[in-house]
Amino acid sequence: MSNVSRDSLLDAWNQELSRTLLPTSVFLILCIVVGVVGNSLVIAIYGLKLRGAKERYFIPYLALVDLLAVCETAGFNISYNFRAVNYDNKELCRWSTFFGFLTVILSTFLLLVIAIQRYLKICKPFAKQMTLKWKRMAMLCTFVGAAVITAPIPVTYGLDPAYSERFNVTGSACRRLTQEYISLSLFHTIICNVGFAGIVSALIILYTQVGRTIYAQMEHWKTQESSSNAIQMDNMPDGANNSSISKRKKRTMFKITLMFMLISVIFIISFSPKVVIFILECLNGRFWDSLPPNTRLLFRFLDITFVINNIANPFVYAFLDVKFSQQLRRTFCGHDLSA
Repeated sequence: MSNVSRDSLLDAWNQELSRTLLPTSVFLILCIVVGVVGNSLVIAIYGLKLRGAKERYFIPYLALVDLLAVCETAGFNISYNFRAVNYDNKELCRWSTFFGFLTVILSTFLLLVIAIQRYLKICKPFAKQMTLKWKRMAMLCTFVGAAVITAPIPVTYGLDPAYSERFNVTGSACRRLTQEYISLSLFHTIICNVGFAGIVSALIILYTQVGRTIYAQMEHWKTQESSSNAIQMDNMPDGANNSSISKRKKRTMFKITLMFMLISVIFIISFSPKVVIFILECLNGRFWDSLPPNTRLLFRFLDITFVINNIANPFVYAFLDVKFSQQLRRTFCGHDLSA
């Protein structure tokens, strides 16, 4: 086969794939727009307007990681869609994949740290809590841990041969290598999947305990309110005001905790399909090449659903955090509509 014939066939195959994957490219572009605007607002409001709020300490850092993640992963996946089988920049492929994985794992570890903080706050209020020093130490540990887990990526990912039986041509795809470093790739896949399962299990266990504690406290308050309503008193006790303020503070703390619980649920749901595909890629070196166009589009959508995790949080804050929504109204309307 002449070079001209091979190049034209490869071009035809690549264009067909680009057209097939166009819906995912449009989705990713929308994710970048929403993610950049949403996470930038979160960083500005929580990092500047609500700076110093202990309950919300990790939010601007999580938003920064999500901002970097959506720009890197969505941007790279768009370029992949347009050069699915004629990718030619080996170093760009390796390091784009590395930084994409790094930001995703950073975000995952941060969610675990937040879950531990909420568990201590709600379930162990009289135990030692996370001080500013320990929060900073936790941030450092998440970065080091993410860097260690991501370290094999530049070795296990690169330009891999992609073959089409229909076009009878071989191209190059930026993906997990199927002919080199197979043992390392398999070991890395096992580590990542065990780590994901461990973090998901930890999130479920921690937030189950948190949920039970919140439910028990709410039931206790209901009982107290029923008892106080049954007894008519002319003079309220001096401590009633303080008790009411304490309840309001606890309700705010519970609401913020429920907000983080929802964020963790979104993470688990959006990231699970990626883990399944991660395993399928490792078990079948020609997984993507063997898929017909429509099936490929479906699996490609499943492969990028994890990006939702990086754009959903601002919506959660807007609906569940009163202070954040108030600051949003002040920013866009010039005054607080709730006043």
